[in-house]
Amino acid sequence: MNEFVCTLCGRCCMGMGRYVKVTGVMGPGRYAVRHDLSNELFYATVDRNFRGRIDPLNRDTPAEWCPFLMDKDENGNYYCSIHDSIPSFCKKYKCCTCRISGSNGNPAGMVKGRSTIVTDDKELEQLWNSAVNSVLDLELNEQKKKIVEIMKDSGYDVRYFE
Repeated sequence: MNEFVCTLCGRCCMGMGRYVKVTGVMGPGRYAVRHDLSNELFYATVDRNFRGRIDPLNRDTPAEWCPFLMDKDENGNYYCSIHDSIPSFCKKYKCCTCRISGSNGNPAGMVKGRSTIVTDDKELEQLWNSAVNSVLDLELNEQKKKIVEIMKDSGYDVRYFE
C-alpha cells in the first residue's frame, strides 16, 4: 500500500462550505469552527502565509467552498489556509482509493470507493471494469493484487492507498 498524497486539486474542499461553519472569531486568524459531517468542534488557525489574504466570513469564492480553501495559485493548485489545524475528518479524508498512471507515468485515472473508476480514457475504463469483474470472487487484498497485475500487463501502474 502507498501513502495517499494530495494533488492540490481542491475538489474535496469545494463542496465543504455546507458543512464547515465558522461559529466565532477567537482573534486575528483564529476561528471557532464546527464540521457538521463529523460533529467536530475545533479551533482553526490561518497559516501565517495566508493571513491577510483570506477572510472566511467574507469570501468572493462560491458558497459551496470550504471557507478556508484558498483560490487557485498561478500553478493551478488549491491550498487549505488552516492545514496545520484541520479537523480529523479532513485529516482522514482521501478523495480516491487508488490512482492509475499510464506507461508514460502521467495520471490516467483514479478509483473512488471500492471499484468505481474515474477516467476520460475509454480503453482504460473498459480494461478496469473487465479486471474488476474477473476478480469479484476473491478476497479484497487478493482482488487488489490481481487488478494491479492485470493493469501492469497492459502498461498501467496502479497505486492503492492505505
